[in-house]
Amino acid sequence: MAIVATDTGGGGDFTPVPMGTHFAVCDMVVDLGKQRTSYQGEESVKHQIYLRWQIPAERVEWKDGDGNQKEGPAVIGKTYTLSLGEKANLRKDLQAWRGKSFTEEELRGFDVAKLLGVPATLTVTHTEKNGRTYTNVASLGGIPKGMDKPSAENGVTLYDNDNAGTFENLPKWLREKITAQIDPGKVEDEGAGPRPFADDDLDDDVPF
Repeated sequence: MAIVATDTGGGGDFTPVPMGTHFAVCDMVVDLGKQRTSYQGEESVKHQIYLRWQIPAERVEWKDGDGNQKEGPAVIGKTYTLSLGEKANLRKDLQAWRGKSFTEEELRGFDVAKLLGVPATLTVTHTEKNGRTYTNVASLGGIPKGMDKPSAENGVTLYDNDNAGTFENLPKWLREKITAQIDPGKVEDEGAGPRPFADDDLDDDVPF
């Protein structure tokens, strides 16, 4: 089942990724299901997804569940409402990433699983709160012409209803968020209708 975003009219424990612009590659797309959210004091239920990118030039070390020392690329992610509405952050970021606006046909249903393995430039910012540093993906863009495109190390991960076998590969906090979703197993948004779950300085090919 595809994870399809539409225009319907309507943190981790690792060392923070340094601020600045980084070459990255999308290595994880996760369907979080319907989540309870709060904005300016108003609560609502939104169908959310989580996108994560690897940054190969930034290396981190950690210990796995067996206490073995591991090394690999730094990662950073962002949670989105699964919508391509005119004001949706997902639409804004994806259009900046691909360097091209979505067509009307694409806005009727875009499978975000296509993002897996696609390289990008990320602008990372930091915010401080209660003595902790939080990293944020402030903006996305394409890879400039002539630059090497990074590839994902150790493969990519897709989690949705049709790829439930990858659940145990997800970080603990993502597993907990998915388990706590509203109406587990339902992945369609109300009112969305029947559906399955350039810039000249950039590369000429639309990456997705």
